[in-house]
Amino acid sequence: MPNTLSVAEARRIAIVSQGFGRRPIEPTERHLKQVAGQVHAFQIDSVNVLVRAHYVPAFARLGPYPMQALDTLTYRKRELFEYWGHAACLLPMRLFPLLRYRMHSDLTREYLGSERGAYAAQVYREVAERGPLTAGELSEPGKRSGNWWGWASGKAALEHLYDAGLVAIAGRRGFEREYDLVERVIPQAALDVAVPTEEAMKQLICLAAQACGVGTFRDITGYFNTDGWRDRLGPGPYWERSTQAGESRRARPIGRRLVAELVEEGRLLPAQVDGWQEPAYLHPGVRVPRAVHARALVTPFDSLVWERSRIERLFGMKYTIELYTPPPKRVYGYYVCPFLLGDTLVARCDLKADRQRGVLMVQSAFLEPGRQAGDVADELLAELAQMQAWLELEGIEVAERGDLAAALRAGGLPNLCN
Repeated sequence: MPNTLSVAEARRIAIVSQGFGRRPIEPTERHLKQVAGQVHAFQIDSVNVLVRAHYVPAFARLGPYPMQALDTLTYRKRELFEYWGHAACLLPMRLFPLLRYRMHSDLTREYLGSERGAYAAQVYREVAERGPLTAGELSEPGKRSGNWWGWASGKAALEHLYDAGLVAIAGRRGFEREYDLVERVIPQAALDVAVPTEEAMKQLICLAAQACGVGTFRDITGYFNTDGWRDRLGPGPYWERSTQAGESRRARPIGRRLVAELVEEGRLLPAQVDGWQEPAYLHPGVRVPRAVHARALVTPFDSLVWERSRIERLFGMKYTIELYTPPPKRVYGYYVCPFLLGDTLVARCDLKADRQRGVLMVQSAFLEPGRQAGDVADELLAELAQMQAWLELEGIEVAERGDLAAALRAGGLPNLCN
């Protein structure tokens, strides 16, 4: 018999499984490692309207932790690494062996030995001799093309070598990647572990189920995009993949079979959540919390909100990223962050850090249906004040847009700029 849960129970499980709850008084690197080990991935994105996306999930769960600790864990201590998880992510090093199946490094080495792969082989040799280096530091970086993000051929070759696990990200200059040989970045202990492809995929699904707490097939396979387009695309550089009809190199999906086998093996438990149209799955050992005491601003790239349909199923919030929506058509704003209070999402606000003026700008603030401004405003102001201090900004500025804005503007924080 499947475990039956109410939506409220599923919501509490999901929030706690994502690492939200009581915060430490003084967050440290140890707490940061715990959060990384619980959510398994911090998504990286180039949008920097507030702060780089990968820094904020830990703040949402811990409060004002030392931001540089994340860079230290990744680029100095090598306890995290960059690779494709849900998207481009920082991931705990223990996941490296589970992602090797995506890399096709042996087939890429064959490609480098071919005539077609001569330029990529040249780039690889240069990294071996001179790395770590950025794409712009290649002796022959090539010209920008109209394809694939407008990358130059050198950048494209480096990214292919990175996808293939032959080079890794050794560090960043600002936001620019520094590439080096994988054996000079990834600890040997992680390189030495070999996990068969289907077992690696199963372990990723189980880790995703653990991070979700409870989820549908799409929730738990989409968390790491297991059996997604990247897994099924096959090896080879993007510029040699055929787009001709009937010549697709994508393999057939196997995710549903893997999930069924995990249930048979007792590594996942079947569940049913009231009102959900699809079956759900629990990670063994999950318990339903009686209450959740959380308060957090969640960016569009936080793992709590990766799956938009899941957010609507759990919280009743219809949430979309409007970054790429033309301004006149935006409903809530450019960089809209849901506000988690207690065990649900109660509001959302459009945030921007104006570093030149030293101000955290709240460009709009909206309540979720059924919420009262008096129950939300003070808590949201307190969270905004923590974020402002963490970002080393001097004040907060609240615009008039949204049905929560007036209550925020009436707030009494000493550093609030109305």
